[in-house]
Amino acid sequence: MNTIDEDKKLAQVLKQGAHDPGENPWFTRRVLNKLPEKQPRSSWATTVLYAFALVACAVCWLVMWRGQDWGAVTVRDILYNAMMGVVTLTILWQTIASFLHAADV
Repeated sequence: MNTIDEDKKLAQVLKQGAHDPGENPWFTRRVLNKLPEKQPRSSWATTVLYAFALVACAVCWLVMWRGQDWGAVTVRDILYNAMMGVVTLTILWQTIASFLHAADV
């Protein structure tokens, strides 16, 4: 017997043995009233931390470009620039998203 047949047989047994809970229109409202309030995902502190990280990225870019030897561009330079670009764009995206979410809450 394969797994699919066993699953179908088990589902049929469970369906036959289940009892009908009956109609209760207040069930959903009562359950929702007992749920805790939705907590905000981020706060102003998160936005500030992302902004500091963005400033740190800007400092890294300045240090990198001031120390760049323009006579010879190596694969290391290209990879470093690409990595810094990805990190900077990610932090910029998170800063904007955190700011918008904090303003929305």
